[in-house]
Amino acid sequence: MNLASRKNMPAVFRLTQKVQHTPYKKGLLTLVATLSVTLLSACSHNTISEDIESLTPEERSLVIKASNDDIESLLNAEFMLQREGPNKAFESFYELANKSKDLALIKRLTQIAVASQNPMLIERSSNLWLSVDSTAEAAYALKMQVLIQGNRTEEVTTLLTNAMRHNVSVRFLPIYLEENIRENEQVSTIEEAISALPPERKANQYIQLSYAHLLLLSGEYQLAITTSKKLLEKSSADKSESLYLILAFSQKNLGLLDDAIKTLNSALTHYPKNTRILTPLIDFLVENKQAQQGTDIYLNANLETPEKLQVGINLMRSLLEHDQAELALNIANSLPQKQLGLSDQIQYLTALAFFQLDKKDQAIKAMKNVEGALRSNATNQLALWFYEDGMENSINNMVLTRTPRENIPEQITTISLLHEEKGHPELSFELVSTALDKFPESDSLRYRKALLAETLGNWKVTETELKTLLQKDADNPQYLNALGYTLLIRTSRIDEAMAYIEAAYEKADNDPAIIDSLGWGFFLKGEFEQSSYYLKKAWSILPDAEIGAHYGESLWKQRHYEEAISIWKSALETSPDTPLLIDTIERLSPSLLEEHKQDSSS
Repeated sequence: MNLASRKNMPAVFRLTQKVQHTPYKKGLLTLVATLSVTLLSACSHNTISEDIESLTPEERSLVIKASNDDIESLLNAEFMLQREGPNKAFESFYELANKSKDLALIKRLTQIAVASQNPMLIERSSNLWLSVDSTAEAAYALKMQVLIQGNRTEEVTTLLTNAMRHNVSVRFLPIYLEENIRENEQVSTIEEAISALPPERKANQYIQLSYAHLLLLSGEYQLAITTSKKLLEKSSADKSESLYLILAFSQKNLGLLDDAIKTLNSALTHYPKNTRILTPLIDFLVENKQAQQGTDIYLNANLETPEKLQVGINLMRSLLEHDQAELALNIANSLPQKQLGLSDQIQYLTALAFFQLDKKDQAIKAMKNVEGALRSNATNQLALWFYEDGMENSINNMVLTRTPRENIPEQITTISLLHEEKGHPELSFELVSTALDKFPESDSLRYRKALLAETLGNWKVTETELKTLLQKDADNPQYLNALGYTLLIRTSRIDEAMAYIEAAYEKADNDPAIIDSLGWGFFLKGEFEQSSYYLKKAWSILPDAEIGAHYGESLWKQRHYEEAISIWKSALETSPDTPLLIDTIERLSPSLLEEHKQDSSS
């Protein structure tokens, strides 16, 4: 089964609305529950009656139902729970629950086990619950979760079989599958457990629903369609929104977009306010060049404000992806005025819509208003737009003005890399230097400044900055190597350079950059065999073009010409534009470059 597609399944498959027919407590499905116990004041009670009065109604009812002999034990267990937590109190409650077989006490025990988040305790409590009530759906759900997370496939099959034998609904299985769709191991366990069920048990509607979902995940779209349709045709089957979604996404993945839209339209008649149905339906319509129809469905949907915002924002994204900027702006103007913390998302998408419509001034103005979690994204987008308009000299000031102090290192690094990518290392250096003046404690900015200075030929700045960093972190192998390599290629201080590099190698002897520096240092010292030994090691770890340039030159110096050319050819295949590699080959074997150009053009 192909599991690779699981991580890319649409977020709509996260179950947000469960089956409505029968009450069901989702809390027991998720291993997250809070105890319904109020905090008690320090125990200064002198009598049992005073102790009972201090308990919550739930606790009090358990004590009243207990025998006189158990009252004190139960009170002690409750107080232990408050003082020492669920893990410590579990055994006391388990002993009482096991002795009494009282369902209320067993459920209380299960709450405590769930609060402990200890799988072993959860399994013990659910086993006790099932021994008293073999039809307890919540207990089956809890135990199944523990078994799946432990990859206990055979026991999952047995549990499902037992549940169905006792006429218990196993709707908890497809619910759990949806909530753990990205957990490949767990999904595989569910798949194997279903495969091992007897044929008559596989016919269960919830088993079939889970099976259809597994088919969708594994790319068996036609089988998923067939299975889903059979369930929808059964009058007795639960027509959950999940079933429609599985069918629709399977149809879409086979290129049957019209069929998928029909499926979701049918689902919408049963679930008119369900955003899990609305969202993909609108997306499919936009993708199917029916953007206006999708927009009309959204505008006519009777949704509460949070859902209206979420679906509207998703619709804006979809419209922009399909070059429908005008409609996206219309949606932005139709959104509720109370935007519940989502205004930055709306403003960001609005700016993109303006830009698509070639209204750049409005786009920039809107993007500058984006703050919060999207501030960094907005800054990056603004920088790209500035480059497109030839305004790269305005980028640094914009970035420094917009960026909060706590985000400076990360944001400056991102824009610095953009400058370099666009061929403006001097703007990158200027930005980093200015930011470092404002944020001198940032080691990452100082290190970046050092590397940029070396690139621009200001190696003395590099030396100064790296030595400043080493005063703070004398054993950092990256700092040691950077300083050593700079001295190696920029000065005649080879012994001093090698001392730094060797110190770096002692601390990180498997780092290919450090090994390359060491090998090149031996080359410059004339120790060519040592040089080739380390450069070969670096190349075997990381066949990088610059390492290849060094390794090839070391081999060439030792008259191993064919080996050198072989290394250079490999480096040229992956990185044909690396300056150091090109310079090295031009000096030593220029005909190789001509051959490579001819091979590339043919």
